[in-house]
Amino acid sequence: MKRYFFLILLFWSFYVSNAQTNLAYEKLIAEASLLHLQKDFKNAIIKLEKAFLLEEPDALNAYKAAGMYSLAQNKTEAFKYLNIALNKGWTEAEQLSIDPYFDFLRAKYPYMWKTIKQKAQLKEQQYEKKLKLPELRKQINAMGIADQKIRYWKIQTSDPVLLNELQQKINDLDFKNLSKAKEILKNYNWPKISEIGKDGAHNFWLIVQHADQDILFQKAALHEMDKLKGTKELDMENYAFLYDRVQCNLNYKQVYGTQVNWTQNGEASSFRGIIKENEADKRRNEFELLPLKIYALNYGFKYTIPTAEEASKKDKKDIESTLNLINEAKKYYETKEFQKVYDNYNNASMILGGMTSEQNFEASELFAKIYNQTHDEQYRSISLDFLNLNYLRGDLDKKVLLSNKEFNTFYSEKRWKDIIDSL
Repeated sequence: MKRYFFLILLFWSFYVSNAQTNLAYEKLIAEASLLHLQKDFKNAIIKLEKAFLLEEPDALNAYKAAGMYSLAQNKTEAFKYLNIALNKGWTEAEQLSIDPYFDFLRAKYPYMWKTIKQKAQLKEQQYEKKLKLPELRKQINAMGIADQKIRYWKIQTSDPVLLNELQQKINDLDFKNLSKAKEILKNYNWPKISEIGKDGAHNFWLIVQHADQDILFQKAALHEMDKLKGTKELDMENYAFLYDRVQCNLNYKQVYGTQVNWTQNGEASSFRGIIKENEADKRRNEFELLPLKIYALNYGFKYTIPTAEEASKKDKKDIESTLNLINEAKKYYETKEFQKVYDNYNNASMILGGMTSEQNFEASELFAKIYNQTHDEQYRSISLDFLNLNYLRGDLDKKVLLSNKEFNTFYSEKRWKDIIDSL
């Protein structure tokens, strides 16, 4: 099965505030965010200024505006919006201190920068006094800053050698942050907003969201988030993002439409599969999320929500396409065209929500048979991929596995042992 790699978006570029209800305002903010990512700061600023004529910016959007004005070397407007952000409740003084978008202000206006930094630190100290676990918040925010800083540098470079080095550093940091996040979840469950603040809660979600190397941990974190649903202790936008992330990682369709497809050149093209897509905006509205039509503008593509009939046809088509590919694969197995067996199953596995756990197990068994005939290691690996997906879904039975003779030749394989030992 193909493995997917997702572009990680910078927090302050795409994180959508759900406090705003004016869709015209949100449309302009989304368009500004896209222009910002395209490094068209001049037109991004124009969009922001139009938006702010409709509504006053909240802390996050004021912070965005300050960053863009700084990049445009407009110190008056940059400091103006930094002050607005702080007055509106921006609380991450440390992020402000190292944010590369403000390098111009630090270098050219050190005294004014020192003043704004002191104001930010004072605001943060006042905010921390209201929290039950301020030290945990500091730890989590430091993890979040490190996460975003290194991803920022990756986005800024096009040097292949440097990109590889940065990706390795990202992998190392993600592993380190994952270990810390596991300890936090073990000791505190999902930290509450009253304990670590909205920024701390968001940064903890960010670390978990990036922990795709440990889907079981993401599932465990989501389980803890579930316990806080319906309270003011949980950001429901974060919940929706992680829920969809886990669904997609398990090859199910997403529910809230937070995940998108990326082209090879790094551009978003569409939403990944959404179950009962015609009802997606209704589900999003329950969490005060923007309609998908507006949300899509952040990524630079247009979207129209389908009718109930269109959505139903799409779901049925995915199931039919999956079944057709599986049937083709089985035909090629009979003629011993094993590469074509793989090609068809691979295509079937790429359809979100297409293959059921039962079909995954059948595929695993079939590739085990191919391995037993050919002794080609790639087919045992493919078989274990399908088994592992079912394991992550929680749909594997140890007795059934051990009683199936096709897997007898897997017993010395480490991945097999790991699965069996975990059941």
